[in-house]
Amino acid sequence: MTDDVRFDWSQFRLGIYIQNSPEHLYRLWTTPSGLIRWFLRTAAFAAADGPPKTPAKAKSLPPYGTLKCRHDDDPCGIGDRYRWEWYYDGGISGEGWIIDVRPPTRLEFTFGDRMEVTVSIRKQGSYSEVDLRQHGIPVNARARHELHMGCRQAWTFFLANLKSVAEGGLDLRETERGKSKQLHLVNI
Repeated sequence: MTDDVRFDWSQFRLGIYIQNSPEHLYRLWTTPSGLIRWFLRTAAFAAADGPPKTPAKAKSLPPYGTLKCRHDDDPCGIGDRYRWEWYYDGGISGEGWIIDVRPPTRLEFTFGDRMEVTVSIRKQGSYSEVDLRQHGIPVNARARHELHMGCRQAWTFFLANLKSVAEGGLDLRETERGKSKQLHLVNI
């Protein structure tokens, strides 16, 4: 017997229920001060005109460092550029674009070279449901391992950490320099 079901390596979805309001969770996702509480070492958003449509235009955009960053408590806006750094001592960082925001229910941003992440938040009784979808993942052996499986594992931890922080619990990340040098740690 053959199984005609094929696994879709180009995307994945994860969800979690968190006992807090969509408005509070949205701020944890869209402000630098919120992101550093559960996800990142540093975070910054800078107002820009959105992702370039053509490679020629990309070369003419000002460098990220020349853009004026938003205040740590100001939520990002559509077209903003971001720069993020994680707690890994090897210097894992990333830059990208905010594609869409719909307070307090939706955030969409570029992630890596070609991927996108969509976060949807909706009220479910006394809880909020956070639904994360990462899509546009390249479909090759390396991307299956590093981007699909690796990002899925990382987002699973970070969503659990978001729940812990948002419900008044502990930050579960390893934040001491020196301890986070090894990539096999799940809490960096």
